[in-house]
This record gives sequence, structure tokens and C-alpha cells, in this order.
Amino acid sequence: MVLRMSLLLPCRLFRTLKMLRFFSFVKFILVVGFLVIVSSFLLLIAGHQNLFNQQEINPKLRQFAPGQIGELCREDSGGEKRIIFIETSGEKCLRPRQSCAVESAALTNPDMSIYVYMAMERPPGKAEMDVGEGLERHCQTMDILESFPNVYINRNDLPKHLIDTPLESLYFSGKLKSSDYALQHISDALRVALLYKYGGIYLDLDVVVLRSLKCLRNTAGHTFILGESSIENGFMAFDRGHKLLKFFMRWMQRAYKPNERSVIGPNGLSKAFQMLCNHPSKIISDSVYDFKCHDNVRVTLHNKTAFHPITYFEQNRFYEQDFNENELDTFDQSYSVHVYGSGHGAHVPKTSLFAFMAHQFCPATYSYHLQGLYSF
Repeated sequence: MVLRMSLLLPCRLFRTLKMLRFFSFVKFILVVGFLVIVSSFLLLIAGHQNLFNQQEINPKLRQFAPGQIGELCREDSGGEKRIIFIETSGEKCLRPRQSCAVESAALTNPDMSIYVYMAMERPPGKAEMDVGEGLERHCQTMDILESFPNVYINRNDLPKHLIDTPLESLYFSGKLKSSDYALQHISDALRVALLYKYGGIYLDLDVVVLRSLKCLRNTAGHTFILGESSIENGFMAFDRGHKLLKFFMRWMQRAYKPNERSVIGPNGLSKAFQMLCNHPSKIISDSVYDFKCHDNVRVTLHNKTAFHPITYFEQNRFYEQDFNENELDTFDQSYSVHVYGSGHGAHVPKTSLFAFMAHQFCPATYSYHLQGLYSF
């Protein structure tokens, strides 16, 4: 019996040691895996922070921020102190990139009232079939915006603003509602009607505002598309009751085609301007130019640098990793930047130009992304 026990004891000790070695190996693998994950995360954060920490030693990066970038406005134009955004989807909350546009306007224009008009219900028509990143809506964005004293969220029946304008009959005719592009056409019509009724500055929700807009009055921006001048409707600043807006709305009534997406957008605004101001579509100044049109209507057109310094065809510059700081020179004469692709799910690397602009000009919105609360 003693002999048997003496033989079994070494075997049991061997098995015990073997099991201990196995569990130690598993523990080792788990610890190493955990350390790899943590290290990767810290390197990712460090890489992101290193880019922005360069502001401490790089004046160009440090000065690219609200209040430090250098203003273009030398005096107040005397126009309406109102900036307008429109969201027609009927959703309760904004996307982070939309929130960024509003926050940047509020930060750079604290002396202006920022109105965000949001539809109470989704209008008819086809929504954009976008896929990608940054498209989900998060109500933290509304908390951020409502914390600004100069931001006002207006949820109401948006088409009612077409009443008492030349577009009233077009709306009640049902043509806008029956269009395949009702969502887009109602937005195009509303921005003109709201400016006509109240005056101010209209901005699209895919912009980043860099500077004060207080000197801009009765103006729009142009860019070139396939060699022809196009007056964009994503930035418009006009007095209440401006005759170009009235002429444009009357033109919309006559020329509206439900199945053409841009008929009352940039294409329509360009045609209305050409008719009212006798301006050929292929001739445009490369600088700011004041037009005196029929019936003593005055309109100022800014070149593309003012609002569209990076064109639609160059939009990849917003999303390239490790952007070159010299890209910031592009915006020396820009009031705002239209970020093409941001509303359609383009990926935004953390070391991209768009990410840096968001970090600087909509820091509250972008900080929620950095905390992992939503994807920018």
C-alpha cells in the first residue's frame, strides 16, 4: 500500500504542475492580448493628440481658431443679424456634422442670432440614399446647441413659411409635394422664402463657418461647373424683401419642373440672376464684383474662395490622412467652407483636414466623438 502511494504521488504532482503551467500560459496570453489592445488604443489617441498638440508650437495651427484666424469683415454691413439653417427631414435631432455647422456659426458670430428651422414631420419625396459614417442622428447634438445663448431651434410646419410669398400658389398647387424631389425642392424654396420674409444669411448644414459674417449683405457666391459660372444657393445673404429673391420666386413658379432635381436650386438661381442682371453665364469676375441690375437691384458676387475654396471635384482634400498644414492657406480669404461629401457619409480620419476644422471650430460637437459617444 505504501509502495503504491509512493508511486502515485509523483504522477499527481506531475499532473498538477502541468495544469498550473497550462493556466499560467493562458493567463500570460490574456495579459499580453490586453496589453496589445490598450497599447494600440493609446497609440491611436496619441497620434490624434500629437497632431493637435502641434498648435502649442506651430502658430499656423494655433491661430486657425475662432477669434484668432483673422477677420475679413472690417465693418458691419447693417444687415439683419440672423443666420438661418434648415433641416427638412422631420427627424428630432441633428447629425453631428450638421451640429458642427451650427456650432461653428454660433462661435464665430456671437453677435448674431442663429435659427435652426426643423420640420415637425417628414415631407414627401425621396430622401437621400446615403450610406457611410456620421449619418446617424444623436440628441446630444441638440443639448450642445441649446447651450449656446444665440442658437434658437424652431420646430414647426416649415411649408407654412411659403405663405404670403410668390411661392404660395406653387405650394398649394400640390406640385412641390408630388415631386420625386419634394424633400430637396421644399428646402430650396424655403431658404429663399425665409430670406425674403425675414432677411439675414442662409447656410447649408454641411459648412464650417470660419469668420464673422457681419459685413456680408445682398451677396452670394459663385463657382465654376464645367466651365460655366454657377451661383450657389448654399450661402445667400439678403435683405428682407430683396427684389432678386422676389424675381427668383416668380421665376420658380413659371419654370418649376418636378422631375429636375436642381431646377429651383443653384441652376435656377443662376438663371434668375442672369436674366435680372443681363449677365452671361460664361463670364464671371475672379474677384468680388458688384452688379447693378434692372430696377436698381444691387447684388454682390464673391468668387469661389469666399465660400467654396475647395470645390466639389477636390473634396478628397477634406478626408486625406495627415493633412499638410499648408492646406490652411487655402482659407485665408474664406468666410466659410462648404465641406462637400460630409453629408453623404464620407469617412473622416482623425488626422484629416475636416477633423482638424471640426476640432477647432465645433469643439463641443467634436469632443463627443472623441469620447466615443457618437461617430463623427
